[in-house]
Amino acid sequence: MTQHHDSYLGFAGHYDLHGWDWYAPTYGPRFFGLLEQRGIVPRRVLDAGCGTGTMALAMSERGWRVTGIDLSEAMLTMARRKDVGRAVTWVRADITRFDLDKSAGGPKFDLIACVADTLNHLETPDEWEAAFRCFASHLEPGGFLFFDAMTARGLSRLDKFTVLDIDDRALILGVIYEPSSRRSTVKATSFIPKQGTGSYEKATETITEWGQPVADIMERLLLAGFIEAERPWSDEKDPEKEDRLAVLARRS
Repeated sequence: MTQHHDSYLGFAGHYDLHGWDWYAPTYGPRFFGLLEQRGIVPRRVLDAGCGTGTMALAMSERGWRVTGIDLSEAMLTMARRKDVGRAVTWVRADITRFDLDKSAGGPKFDLIACVADTLNHLETPDEWEAAFRCFASHLEPGGFLFFDAMTARGLSRLDKFTVLDIDDRALILGVIYEPSSRRSTVKATSFIPKQGTGSYEKATETITEWGQPVADIMERLLLAGFIEAERPWSDEKDPEKEDRLAVLARRS
C-alpha cells in the first residue's frame, strides 16, 4: 500500500483564508437535509479527512458526537485551534489504514462522512477499497457512509492557470490534468500578510489528485461490504458526465 505524504504541510495556515474549507458552507445545508430526509439522526459520526475541521464543527453544532481524522497534523492543528470548546475528538490517521482502537471495543460510528475531494488523493481503486473497508469496519451494522469526490470530468475542467487577488491575499494556481492517467496536479502559491509586519508570508504546495472510473469506485464499495448505494443529488444516468460524485451507502 502506498505511503501517503502530507500534501498540506506548508499550506495549512493559508487553507481557510482562501476559502478552501468550502464544503461546509456550500454543500453543508444540502448534506444535512439529505440526512434528515433519510431519517439519519445525530449520533456518532466520523469525519474522514476532516482537514481544518469546518465540517466536523458544523456537525458537532447539530448534535453529532464527532471524531475527525486527517493525515495532515498541520491541518489538525488548525482544526484544534478552531475547536475552542473541545467538542470534537481529533486524530491523525490515514483513511486507508486507520484503526481507532477497535481491539478495545473502541469507537463504532453510525455515520462516516468523507467529503471535499479527500478520496481523490488516492491513486488507485485498490486504495479506495482499502479506505472503504476501514470505513465499514468502523461502522455499526446498518450504519451509513456518505462520500463526495471529483470525477475525471470535474478534474479535467480545472485544467487552467488562475490568479486570485482578494483584499490583502493572493493565490496563484497552476493545474495540469493528464487524461491518460486521470491525474490532476495542482501547484498552489499563496501570499498572506504577516500581522503587524507590513510583509507577506508565502506558502507553496503541490497537490495531486486522481479521478477514478466511477464504475470501479462503485464495484469496490460493494466489495467492501456496502449495500443500497445511491447518488442522491444526480439525475444523470452516466456519472462520468458530472463534475462530482456524491454517494450514500449503507453497511450490510
